[in-house]
Parts: sequence; structure tokens; C-alpha cells
Amino acid sequence: MGEFIWRICAKIVFNIGITIVVHIREHILMAKNFLVTDFEFTVYTKPVGKPRGFFSEILEIGATKLAGDTFERIGDIQSFVKPQFYPKQAEESLNFSMITMADLKKGILFPEMIERMKQHYIPSETYFVAWGDADFKVIDTACKRYKIENPVMFTDYLDLAAGYKLLFEKEKTPSLKSAAEEQNVVMEGTWHTALDDAINTSKLLVKLLEGGWDVEAFMATQEKTAY
Repeated sequence: MGEFIWRICAKIVFNIGITIVVHIREHILMAKNFLVTDFEFTVYTKPVGKPRGFFSEILEIGATKLAGDTFERIGDIQSFVKPQFYPKQAEESLNFSMITMADLKKGILFPEMIERMKQHYIPSETYFVAWGDADFKVIDTACKRYKIENPVMFTDYLDLAAGYKLLFEKEKTPSLKSAAEEQNVVMEGTWHTALDDAINTSKLLVKLLEGGWDVEAFMATQEKTAY
């Protein structure tokens, strides 16, 4: 009788173990990757004289891809982008970034930038991460002006600044630099350099994820309505 009960218990434990392994495997397979992105783009600061129809053109893309299960860095994107609509305003905007005219002259065109980005971003399988909502607005507007489809699904867009503000109950949204300092994240590279900013954003993201931040729960709280 004792041996029979032992076998039953052993079988139950075995089945439970198999179930746990299956659930873990399913979770890993379903884990969405992260494409952490930063755009440097034109700005217009003068009180008058803005060209009709002006919009911010992307001048540089920097992005780093993280595996959703391990948070390891598995790919990077860095490209300068030639402005096609407002080159004069682009040149005037260089004071706000580390980009030079020489960089822009050797840059790629916006549609090519989109194609490079699509190699790393798979809709519904990748979170498109940025600090704030400006990056989505910029790429969405640019795609409309170029008359091409925006590959980034707004339901994938993870505004890390909004997540940080909610997680730590901040009254105001802090800058990326302030948030990194608060979390003792060691920054690298040069500020306002797209790839460096993306990498630093990813380091803060990983710190929050490893601390137990539930991305899916946060995304569920966000009103996902396209701009």
C-alpha cells in the first residue's frame, strides 16, 4: 500500500514538473523582444518664419535590440538620414545634436531607414521602446509625408518615460539622465548621439525589468489610440 501511494505521489510530482516546464517554455517563446530607439530630428525654435507644413525630419536613428527572455543585446542600428523637405532647418538644428553636415551628406534616405528598422522590428513580437512619446509622433508624421506605411504598431510602442513616471509615482516626467542617476545606471557614450542614447535607455529598461517591473501590466493601463 505504501509503495502504491509513493508511486502515485511520484507521478503527480512528475506531472506538475512537466506542466511547469511547459509553462516556462511557452513564456520564453512568447516573450516579446525590445527595440530601444532614439531619433535625432529637426526642431524649429524661432518665434516666426516657420515654413508652411513644417514637420520634424529624422536626421539620425540609433537603436539597440534586446532579447525578450534574457535582455541581452542582440543587434544595433545607427544611420544618419538625409533631410529631403527642410534641409535649411535641418542645418540650423545641428546645434542641438552631435550631428554634422558631413554626417548628413553621407546619410541614407528615410525610406531606406524604415527598411533597416523593419529588419529588427516585427509587429506584435517586438516592443518599440523610446523615452517619451515624441519618437512615435516623429516617425508617424514622417511616414505620412513620405506616403509610406508606418511599420510601428502603436500598440507595440512602449513609452519608458511614462512607465517610469507611473512606477515611481513621479509628479513630473524626469529626463532620461535624471532617471538613470536615480537608479544608479552607469551611462556611456555621448548624450544626444542616437545610438548612445538608445543604449543608455536600454540599460535603464533592463534595470527596471530585472527589478520586477511588469511591462505587460503597464501596457494594459495605457490608452492605445494612434495620434
